[in-house]
Amino acid sequence: MSEIILYFHWSDPKALRLRLLLGAKGVSYRAEPRPLQDLETAFDLGFAQLPLLHFGERIYSAAFEDLWTLALLLPGKPLAAIPEAEWQAFCRWRGNLSALLERLVIPVQPAFAEICDDPDDLAFFRSQAERRLGQSLEALANDRYGAYQQLERQGNLRQLAKIIGTNRYYLGTLSLIDLILTADFQLLRLLDGVTLPLDLQYYFQRVADHCQVALNAGIRNG
Repeated sequence: MSEIILYFHWSDPKALRLRLLLGAKGVSYRAEPRPLQDLETAFDLGFAQLPLLHFGERIYSAAFEDLWTLALLLPGKPLAAIPEAEWQAFCRWRGNLSALLERLVIPVQPAFAEICDDPDDLAFFRSQAERRLGQSLEALANDRYGAYQQLERQGNLRQLAKIIGTNRYYLGTLSLIDLILTADFQLLRLLDGVTLPLDLQYYFQRVADHCQVALNAGIRNG
């Protein structure tokens, strides 16, 4: 089998999806972190952006459908099976939270060295964030309390925390859903003045430990 290669940015939650999946499967791979402003790697591989995983004869993104395929095709340890209806319901739930979650995560991403270590990279990140969301990092950070309360209500995070606190994992055994939840939501723990339910914080660390992945990897002084 040819070498598995992951091209990614440390600060991208979607990259963490793939890192957790590879860790959960116990698969060896070559990590290729790319500079923040590197656009050529993705274009050369036929995609618009990273992260991308080169596995076999194909290139995979961190989109849900690719993750589903990779969970089945990658060698190594199996993940818990997810009923089709459960998976579709989860994908709809997660999709409905995308805009709110992006607004909350962006202000904490400059904690990553690939963004904060170089003024040009930080300026690039700022401009990209403002172009997408129409607000500065400072404005987004100032809005974090209201945005988090909205996310908590819309996503029913307290109920989710109770379920996970009882079952340890979303379905009781580690599945692809746990990897996505951890990758996409764990940066919320870095929001100043916002406190996630403790059951969720323990859950993120439990998933990361199972996958042998450090959640603070890439963070300056992390």
